[in-house]
Amino acid sequence: MAEKKTTAKKTTAKKAASTTKKLSVTLDKETYALLEEYIAEFGFSKDEFVKKAIQEKISRDKISSMIDSMIKL
Repeated sequence: MAEKKTTAKKTTAKKAASTTKKLSVTLDKETYALLEEYIAEFGFSKDEFVKKAIQEKISRDKISSMIDSMIKL
């Protein structure tokens, strides 16, 4: 019976691994200090902040690209 639990845990871990990816980022001391201050002030976790920042950057770039395309017309 213990084997079934181990297998179930491995299956769950494999599913999670296939749907998520880990990101490692190196920051200089000043940038890290700014990040720490910001997340303390606004109540984000580092993980939440990075995810939100990535999504916002992608969104801004898409909008900027659309505007550039419209201007060229």
